[in-house]
Amino acid sequence: MKKKEKMIIEAGMKLFASKGYNTTSVQEIADECHMSKGAFYLYFKSKEALLISILHYYYDKVFTRIHEVQTEGGTPKEAYWKQLTVYYDNILQQKDFIKMQLSDRALPLNEETQQLAKQIRLATIQLHIDNIKQVYGDAAIPYMADLCLTIEGMSHVYFELAILYDFQLEAEELAATMIHRIDDLMGGMMKRNDHPLISVDQASDWFGPIYERSFDPLTESLLKELRELAEAHYEVKDEPDLFEALGILENELNKQKPRQVIVKGMLYQLKLYTPLQPVSDSLLRILKEDHL
Repeated sequence: MKKKEKMIIEAGMKLFASKGYNTTSVQEIADECHMSKGAFYLYFKSKEALLISILHYYYDKVFTRIHEVQTEGGTPKEAYWKQLTVYYDNILQQKDFIKMQLSDRALPLNEETQQLAKQIRLATIQLHIDNIKQVYGDAAIPYMADLCLTIEGMSHVYFELAILYDFQLEAEELAATMIHRIDDLMGGMMKRNDHPLISVDQASDWFGPIYERSFDPLTESLLKELRELAEAHYEVKDEPDLFEALGILENELNKQKPRQVIVKGMLYQLKLYTPLQPVSDSLLRILKEDHL
């Protein structure tokens, strides 16, 4: 992402949160960035396009940070708590922006926003699924969907209180509470040998494949970051091999069963470019953990 593009996104978030989407003008966003209105349109074709880019930016930022804490070590339950804390903290930090969306009904209902909403929902469910598998093992498999939907439902009520009624909520405490509730749910369902209300297959039909997925949101976020770094530092005409390797990597990782030799080969090729090295190393580490 280009520096000025990021500046406009952050200025837009600030003004939308404080003034509201409908009452904030493109000129005000441009003034906040110390640029002309015409310069704004070089990066975004409209205020609506900026709002959608803000949501993409927020999504990528959250799951990139979740990946960072995912690799910090600790027990599976500690890792889950850290990831939930990051996820919840990002929501609470953007309370004003979320309240603006609810009150202004700013987000257009089109195919792009519906796809983004589905992507975020699926990534969140997958976050729970991956961690529940790590904490409870195969015993949790029949109850995956019920656990995820129950936890999401409970946390949404707490966020509604925090956003609409200024209830003082701490991300660390909420994350700990949710993990305790999962312990309670798992213990009770296993003790009674409950039949799950919703199966994983049913949830997958509604939300997308949520159990065995070859391409997760953290990988997707890092891959997008690689593309942005490449475009920020290099031109296609000057470094055609770089962009060819990046394109091959993107295509391969979008396949149901990516080929290990191609993925690793392209990542090692990208590591030759200094600005891309840290993200390439992160991707290699994730793929190794996932036994790709």
